[in-house]
Amino acid sequence: MLGALPTLTLLRRTPANLRRKSRGLRCVGDCFWDVCKNVASATFCTPKGCNLSAKCSNAPRTIRTLKLFDTGRVGLGVYTTTDLDIGDVVGEYCGELSELPAVIKGQPDQAVKQNSGYTLLYNAKSAKKNYVYVDALNCGSITRFKSHACDPNAAFVEQQTRTRVKVLVKMLKDVKAGAQITVHYGNERWFRCACDDCWSDDDGECEQEDDA
Repeated sequence: MLGALPTLTLLRRTPANLRRKSRGLRCVGDCFWDVCKNVASATFCTPKGCNLSAKCSNAPRTIRTLKLFDTGRVGLGVYTTTDLDIGDVVGEYCGELSELPAVIKGQPDQAVKQNSGYTLLYNAKSAKKNYVYVDALNCGSITRFKSHACDPNAAFVEQQTRTRVKVLVKMLKDVKAGAQITVHYGNERWFRCACDDCWSDDDGECEQEDDA
């Protein structure tokens, strides 16, 4: 057990005398993912920096057409009731934020960077250079119920606008209404894979070997 977590340190705002001039509206046209400059720079759209007032596919949001269902194999899953296009933001991974200097004192950075359960580690660090975790076990959006797949149709993408960092769920593929939305949980196998590509009805074992 890690014990009590310290209070989260919020990212500091840039001092007024050091703030850079606004670049103006970065979005062009209808702000599609393949032409949006914010997408190319891993920045999410905000009302002040988007021609569509952040009512676009690159803005933080959780669409209402995502629904829960019982997968019959790994508990709850998420499916869409409408068609979705590649690049669409379908949700934001939300939860309780905490920070730690390291999981184990002296542990190398690369060993600390791992996810488990409902806990996801940001790539960005806090103002104190600590690791920031978002835990969706007790609170969060419907995105916390997205199932793992070795060949997912969506992905967790960390994007930042100034000091605001968010983890969004973006579509990697076009899908039709009724499709289950899946993501890849990462290379740390803290779970038993039960995706469609791996599952065997005969014995319930994963048919694919780990890449490691």
